Amino acid sequence: MEEVIKQAPNNVLIENIEIIFKKNNENVIDTLIDLWNIDINKSLENDEELNNNTLDLKDNSKKWTNIRNICDSYDNEMQSYLQGLKKQ
Repeated sequence: MEEVIKQAPNNVLIENIEIIFKKNNENVIDTLIDLWNIDINKSLENDEELNNNTLDLKDNSKKWTNIRNICDSYDNEMQSYLQGLKKQ
């Protein structure tokens, strides 16, 4: 188990390493293969996410407009609720 921990990717928790190690019937090679495949898949997902979130001012302005609309609708709901309390 110590060899697996030494050779596992840095960002994997020891608890997760133990689970995968037991799942692979304590086979060091299979465990390391699983651990590194998980790490590679995570890094690929992060790369895709970074590429999809490029700085586009038009896209950011749409996001901020959406956030403002959500906040405005929350404020309107809160005002309606408070006005209902005042009437009681």
